[in-house]
Amino acid sequence: MALKLNLPLRTGEVLTRRMVELKVSKRTLAHAVGASYEYVRRVVGGQSVPSKSMVHDLATALKIREDELQRIVTADRIRLKFGTIPLELAGKNPELEPLEMVWSHLSQDHKADLIAQAQAWAKRDRETAKKH
Repeated sequence: MALKLNLPLRTGEVLTRRMVELKVSKRTLAHAVGASYEYVRRVVGGQSVPSKSMVHDLATALKIREDELQRIVTADRIRLKFGTIPLELAGKNPELEPLEMVWSHLSQDHKADLIAQAQAWAKRDRETAKKH
């Protein structure tokens, strides 16, 4: 059975991280960029991508490089439009995307633990398959 990917958009993750660093609330950000609270909530929550002009406003308000934010927004737009096709064309397994999104946030110990756990599961599954 294929794994259904329903991940939040990276744009929201980047904006949220920066808002935490700057101690900026969604309401304050909405006011700063001239948008509704609901719009900012959806973008920051990873449920929508901002327009090009909004990328400029968000980058300015959160002191993020606009070109970097635009690149992330573009990647999210591609993912929304084409799903896992770009990953597959790049030779990547789409099922690994959730791990790739959190990998950089893990400590070296947690990365090692995760790899060891996956290896143990794979060994168990191979042994189970041999029995059948």
